[in-house]
Amino acid sequence: MRPILTRMIPWLWLLLAGSAAAAGPLAAKPDPALSPAAVVQLQLAALARVDQPQRDAGLAVVFGFASPGNRKLTGPLKRFATMIREGYPEMLNHRGTTLAPLVMQGDVALQGVELIDRSGVLHRYVFQLSKQPDGEFRDCWMTDSVYQAPDTPEQAT
Repeated sequence: MRPILTRMIPWLWLLLAGSAAAAGPLAAKPDPALSPAAVVQLQLAALARVDQPQRDAGLAVVFGFASPGNRKLTGPLKRFATMIREGYPEMLNHRGTTLAPLVMQGDVALQGVELIDRSGVLHRYVFQLSKQPDGEFRDCWMTDSVYQAPDTPEQAT
């Protein structure tokens, strides 16, 4: 049986993200007040409008929420942008998303996402986040990795 999923309402990320997103997703940055789900929703909102107001603006937001370890592996931003554009093109300018219930284990969170791409195809991903223990981003939830869930893409209904 499929878990009950919460449909992402376009403005919901504003409510969840609080003051960090008051000026919109492009102004969002890591903040200890953001929950793991809010971090994922901000990144999804940025990916839905990836090139607004300029090319790769949304990818800069997503990279801003990448954990320090993730940034070391995927950065700098130009390299990260190329990796996303080539490896996850279905995420760019997608039509909609649905979040699965969040799974937490200590300072690690797994957020399942169903994403409907521009063509109407459904894709499933898992965002793995961790709460940063120290440094500039202490107590902030940041993305360590995103991977495709085992289910195969299917046509959205």
